[in-house]
Amino acid sequence: MHRGRPFKRPGFLPRRYCLAGIVALLIAAPGQAETLVAKQSEYRAMEIEDPAAKVCRLAFALHNDASGAAVNFQLIVAQMKLQGSLAGPLVTAFTVDSRSLKFRPSRIARQPKLASVAFVSERYTSVALPKDAPFEDGSVAVSTLDFAEGKELITAVLRADFELSFTRANSNAVESYKASAPPPADVLAEFSGCVGSLAAL
Repeated sequence: MHRGRPFKRPGFLPRRYCLAGIVALLIAAPGQAETLVAKQSEYRAMEIEDPAAKVCRLAFALHNDASGAAVNFQLIVAQMKLQGSLAGPLVTAFTVDSRSLKFRPSRIARQPKLASVAFVSERYTSVALPKDAPFEDGSVAVSTLDFAEGKELITAVLRADFELSFTRANSNAVESYKASAPPPADVLAEFSGCVGSLAAL
């Protein structure tokens, strides 16, 4: 099983914190925790390119109707440019954003921040943690420069063969979500075409 290793750059946490997050999550999560097959919004594939980099994104949201919660998930594959041309290793990452969480007013007044999100699949497992200042924005993220690991992350997302287990600040409760369906053919083709255009492939 591959384990994602965040590379050391501003806004991403070093490996020791990733491993600490995994341990904390396993301690907090009971072995019999129920996994919710969540409703999800339509997938969206996006290609963003500027003089500095090219970024391929696949985004969707997972919804829990029982609690009224939702989390936004993004799979990201990016490559920097050198003198206007794509160059260097690919960066593969995922981010989860809870800023759109909505709860019934009778249950909670404020939206709790995400403390960690574990991505678990057969061949890739990693934990995303909050970004460091000044990049802190309420989301969690993890990335890798090892494209062998990155491909396992991409494959799991495109097959909808993964679970997300997340904790929130000031709580030991763990919720696990599973995507209900893979991307439709047109979105898959758009995202795959973007990734295939990157120079390192």
